[in-house]
Amino acid sequence: MKGPCSTEMDDYVANKSNELKRLLTNSYYEKDFQKFFVENPSFLPGSRTPGGNSGHYPLHCALITQPELRGLKTKYPDFMWVATHSAGWFPTLIEIERPSKKIFKSDGVPTADFTQARNQLEQWRSWFNKPTNVQMFMDMYQIPDYMRSFRQMKLHMILIYGRRDEFNYNSNLSFDRLSLSQSDFDLMSFDRVFCDKNMRDAITVKLNENNEYEAVHFPEVIKIGPNNCDMYIDIIGVEKAIISNNNISDERKQFLINRIPYWKKWLSLKNRGIIYTSDFE
Repeated sequence: MKGPCSTEMDDYVANKSNELKRLLTNSYYEKDFQKFFVENPSFLPGSRTPGGNSGHYPLHCALITQPELRGLKTKYPDFMWVATHSAGWFPTLIEIERPSKKIFKSDGVPTADFTQARNQLEQWRSWFNKPTNVQMFMDMYQIPDYMRSFRQMKLHMILIYGRRDEFNYNSNLSFDRLSLSQSDFDLMSFDRVFCDKNMRDAITVKLNENNEYEAVHFPEVIKIGPNNCDMYIDIIGVEKAIISNNNISDERKQFLINRIPYWKKWLSLKNRGIIYTSDFE
């Protein structure tokens, strides 16, 4: 059904990339960057499996904000993807720190801020090393049976910290920085953040007190169609998230809300017909 169009992806990427540049120039607050990623999940790394070679969407094509690790006594991650490929699945925990923070002091020793951030990741690793916690995690986040039974779980963590210019003129610090990453942990600067255009359908969600996935933000570039409508079927509050996005026109908001019941009914059909790219709305 033809309706008001979504925002063009190229326009979205250009506008949001410029917004991120302005934040990096003018903002010193971590909360500003957290808000940016909540509203623009396709800019946050980790949706693909480590190495970025997977063609699979993450679970529910959803970025999870403030994911709870029940029983953890330290700070929860800022974000999480549940990335997957045919042989494994990866709870990908992401920590955001202020771009102005430095990794090293002038003598080459890691700063207290960086040591604290890295210790948080160590706590998350320790939490996942307990089988009872992994079982609780799978139940809380409703990891599907096919992933539990046939795919191996591997923890992946990402720390987004600082700027590249800390190392531009110091080859020794650049070398030392490389040694800080581990097999399950990627350290990256804000300069490496960019939009993954293949994640245009990503939505931001939270796990509510009833352990339900609840929509937090529905980006204006999303098109609903036969290849992605099943991703949103188990997420509550999608209509509310559409209404709250001021970058979606009122006409398109109403169109999307009216079409969601159609796609839910379409998913229940045994004979769904031939899928065309023009079916995306």
